[in-house]
Amino acid sequence: MENRKNILILMHNDATQFIDIANQYVSLFDKNQYKVTVAYLANNTDTHARNKTLSEEVLFLNCSKKDIRGLKINAIKKLTALCRKEKFHLVISHRYKPIYIMTWVALFVRIPAIIFVMHAMKTLEYFSRKLFIAIFSRKNMYFAGVSNAVRDDLRKAIWRVPSDRVVTLYNAINMQAAESQLFSKTEARKILNLPEEAFIIGTIGRLSPEKDQQNIIHAFARVKFDFPQAKLLIIGDGPLEQHLKALVNTLHLQNDVIFSGFVAHAQRFIKAFDIFILASTKEAFGRVLLEAMIGKIPVIGTRTNGIPEVIGDAGILVDARDPHALFSAILNIAKLPQNELSAFGNKGYERIKSQFSTDKFNQDFWGSDWKKAVAN
Repeated sequence: MENRKNILILMHNDATQFIDIANQYVSLFDKNQYKVTVAYLANNTDTHARNKTLSEEVLFLNCSKKDIRGLKINAIKKLTALCRKEKFHLVISHRYKPIYIMTWVALFVRIPAIIFVMHAMKTLEYFSRKLFIAIFSRKNMYFAGVSNAVRDDLRKAIWRVPSDRVVTLYNAINMQAAESQLFSKTEARKILNLPEEAFIIGTIGRLSPEKDQQNIIHAFARVKFDFPQAKLLIIGDGPLEQHLKALVNTLHLQNDVIFSGFVAHAQRFIKAFDIFILASTKEAFGRVLLEAMIGKIPVIGTRTNGIPEVIGDAGILVDARDPHALFSAILNIAKLPQNELSAFGNKGYERIKSQFSTDKFNQDFWGSDWKKAVAN
């Protein structure tokens, strides 16, 4: 065990979605060969976050908001000291701020291989970021997008980095762990105070323009004419909450649209839905789709960025901002007999199993030449 290689996975903070991503990467490394440290730049905001993170060592660097603004000098100093002490063989940094900091650290500390993972579209479209990467990137640095859409966006934006060092590393999900946490349909509806007999159409996400819940509400208004027993459940909070509630009132849907607000660990309630919708106008990947498909819920998504890569042929794709197309897709699923609805859900489940499970991710990560090189 003393000859193990040290691996660092650097995250921005300990929000649930980032813990899940950190654990996805922790699962890559055999404990007999590697010691994995997960470091969060921010303060520990969740008393259970340390226990939820599956790495051998979990660190909170306690960088203030000021520390990770501007030049981020204090954060760079903290990471430099850590990397000098631990002599990491491989560093995997997620999102731009950790990537910026680690790029500076790499000027002062030798790190054999670094992977920078981007989780959003247009991350490097700013001239200053393009210039920074062009000047300071090295041959031991790889860039990855969480979908082919993000990868292609990076390839267009990054200067002086060969395309073979800009790759795709999909988000993945531990299917066994995710399934074990799901409430049954009856339990989920009871906790959320939903009618057991209703046909629940729903979505989970921040109430913000790019998630476009407004489009879902307009489509649902038309669905009610043909499917009066339908209800719309919107889980999440955000800046558009009052606007969306006003729209619901204007359309006289206040008895049929349910705003649950923020729900902790909302993915556990996925079986409350009969149809799940992700209507985003901008979406790098759409991790919530994995959670819906794990629950064997039929899904509808927009032809936006990484969403089609996740859904494939296991759901229905519609154009963004097209309530008529969304209405038709909802109605087509809602009218299916129960056996076809179940088959629809099972197809999504099998797609996640074959394409986005942590087992598949591990195979893909270690299966290509450049990925093998980081382990040498």
